[in-house]
Amino acid sequence: MCPGTGRGGMDAVIITRRTLLAGAGLGLAGAVLGGRGGVAQTTDLHGLDAIWRDVPTALNAFFGPVDFTDHGVWLDLPQHADAGGSVPVTVGFDAAPEDDPHPRLVHLLADGNPAPHVLSAWFSRLSGKAAFSTRIRLETSQTVTAAAEMSDGSHPRVDRPVTVSFGACAQIGEGSDAEVAAFRPVPRVSVPRMARKGEVITLRSVIAHPMETGLRLGVGQDWIRQRIISAFHCHFNGEEVFRVRLYPAVSTNPYFSFHARVDEPGTFTFRWHDTPTGETYTASADIAIA
Repeated sequence: MCPGTGRGGMDAVIITRRTLLAGAGLGLAGAVLGGRGGVAQTTDLHGLDAIWRDVPTALNAFFGPVDFTDHGVWLDLPQHADAGGSVPVTVGFDAAPEDDPHPRLVHLLADGNPAPHVLSAWFSRLSGKAAFSTRIRLETSQTVTAAAEMSDGSHPRVDRPVTVSFGACAQIGEGSDAEVAAFRPVPRVSVPRMARKGEVITLRSVIAHPMETGLRLGVGQDWIRQRIISAFHCHFNGEEVFRVRLYPAVSTNPYFSFHARVDEPGTFTFRWHDTPTGETYTASADIAIA
């Protein structure tokens, strides 16, 4: 999955059939409340946890009635995926975090999934480069959309079609409620030991986690309750570098590759929030200045 061991690389972390059956996570199949305009929704810390049923409704909720531009943000993913359970995707911007205008946040959506909201990501002045990579679930052939907000109030958007041979949003994963509840997530991070002052480095993080969608039936035809990593944060010396709000369409074992500008020695701290257990898992790594 993510090869390499030791301090400078990331230990391989793979959930196999055996390890998942030995214990995978508890989750609460999201309680859905009636939203305004008949849209079913719940609410997260930023008001973005609605279970939107289509991309136009979600984008209108995020931004209001705006005119999108067709340049400034790019989306890299394969044109075809044999299996939809783990599709690599990279989102990036032409502008850097210190530019004017610069990207504030980006929403990733997939219009053919049971719920289209895949994730939302925020950049900071320490991000160095406004881009990140992850892996997502796609239920069927569809269009993947990245829509963003810039500091000047403009809204770039890009849409990319992808064909999928075998979808994987609902019935992915194994184990009963109890087995999923017993799973203990394991985080891994990769941070260079040293950097030049002002250098933009690449950081990598992964956490072993089932990302149970709440859409899977167990052997007794009972619903396996949702359990996901719902938030990921990276800070450097206490200041935010990069933040993501995750939804069930992020793949099992959530992985992120992103960037940071390093101006001084210090410590990177990574945090993953597990929902609905309420637990937060942490990892840290130091970096020196050459």
